[in-house]
Amino acid sequence: MSNEDGPRERLDSGAPAIPCSEDEGSQSVTLKMILLSIWVSWAAWIGSFDNGFAGTVLIMPSFQKSFGHCEVTLDPSTGNSIEQCNLSTLQQSLINLSILFMCVGSVISGVCGSWIGRRTTIQIACVFNLVGAAGMLGGIGIGQLYASSLVYGSECVVASKRGLLLGIYNIGLAMGNVTVSAVCAGSAKLESNNDWQWKTPIACQIPLALSLALGMSMFPESPRWLLLKGKEELARDSFAAFQSRGPNSVEVTKQVDEVLQHLDIERRNEKSASWSEIYRGTNLRRTAVSVLVLVSLPLTGIQFVAPYAAFFLEGVGIENPYLINAIVALCIFGGAFIGPFVLDYGGRRFAMLAGYGLMAISMLIFSSVSTALGADDPTAQSVVVAFLCIWAFIFGGFIGPSVWLSSAEMHSIRLRTYGQANTTFIYNIFAFGASFWTPYMLNPAYGNMGANVGYFYFGVTVAFAILVFFFVPETSRLTLEQIDDYFMSGRRAWNTSTKKNIALVRTGIPSEPKSGYSIRQSEVANSSSLTN
Repeated sequence: MSNEDGPRERLDSGAPAIPCSEDEGSQSVTLKMILLSIWVSWAAWIGSFDNGFAGTVLIMPSFQKSFGHCEVTLDPSTGNSIEQCNLSTLQQSLINLSILFMCVGSVISGVCGSWIGRRTTIQIACVFNLVGAAGMLGGIGIGQLYASSLVYGSECVVASKRGLLLGIYNIGLAMGNVTVSAVCAGSAKLESNNDWQWKTPIACQIPLALSLALGMSMFPESPRWLLLKGKEELARDSFAAFQSRGPNSVEVTKQVDEVLQHLDIERRNEKSASWSEIYRGTNLRRTAVSVLVLVSLPLTGIQFVAPYAAFFLEGVGIENPYLINAIVALCIFGGAFIGPFVLDYGGRRFAMLAGYGLMAISMLIFSSVSTALGADDPTAQSVVVAFLCIWAFIFGGFIGPSVWLSSAEMHSIRLRTYGQANTTFIYNIFAFGASFWTPYMLNPAYGNMGANVGYFYFGVTVAFAILVFFFVPETSRLTLEQIDDYFMSGRRAWNTSTKKNIALVRTGIPSEPKSGYSIRQSEVANSSSLTN
């Protein structure tokens, strides 16, 4: 076999040519990996906190007075003059304008992550957050964090527990929702003319960004990025630090050789790494799947629930929307604790299919009951609150932990920062769109959907569940290099599962190999692993 034909034959095989080494599959979780996962989740906390406060401040009197249109009217009950301030629907929609600046941050992350490293990119993002908390510069920082944090984490933790460890990222997202809801509920009790009603959530973002920037200094750079840049000795030190092994140990040497082999094959097939490469060949499929997974997040309801739950609840006549908003956030937080175990034992694909199915049912029920009994009926209002909480718990336990991690895993080693930057860029465009149209859907002068908004999200969620079934593969338990091999193999997404991936990790051969996969190729694959 010639060198020119070698890689291409490997692309067509039904199993990885370089199966996961026994050491990689059985590597135990170290304290360094746990600490890294916690700090990566801190990035999620910051982003979720920033996203959550924007919609809640819309109903704060001091915010309405500072930015809305005010009129002096007579109080019909007392006859006294009172000042009423309101925000236009356009102003309500533009409250999340900083999301567009997250798109800019995503692009910056792709460039920085490729040239100066994953860890340094996160620290630069923190600087943007410190300088421009809740503003446009802060949005750039949030975009960088979303695009780079999981890329860094996925390249540093052991494959067999990547879902369990990086599932903590979703706990960070949920903590952001909980803390911002609690902060807003507390600051809302200040005097209505006190601007610290809405400034307090902004000020709280500063210590979060500072602690993340300092905490990142505890960890080495991504070993896979170091190998990509030809810095093998530093990569060995990085692998050794995360795995608590010696840099020249047999286990570290095997991993270094495996990554270098995949990089060599990628480089022989594609001469250069650039933005445009993510839209060509096998990488186009990987990019499309990553985008599909992450775009489903804002379009299935979280951009309605997280920023606008209090706004929505007030609109359908539910009392104390601040408290209910905090309870919904706590439900997401509660679900987040089962998320890592769902990812580890069920898998990413399972979590998305089960989560979207249950979320769709929850949306359908609360809209149907509201339609049948009337939006003003106390029973209907109780059902709306109950199933909004159920929806939130399911989201926290199934969707939140799976989509961010899965989207970051889809890209090849050389193109991971470019690919995830592109995915996050597109995600932020759709997130802004969902944030922009939600006030128009709810405002009585425009969509006036009220509780009927659940019908809309029911239909969208079902559509995404179908797309996930046909196009999103199961990546649980696989090394990042084995995920490369999956996309090169041409296997169908619906033929993948966590059970099959476990068999693949143990043997290097799929439990249901693609037609045409020969015994000779299997022997070559295992021989390649043994020689490493």
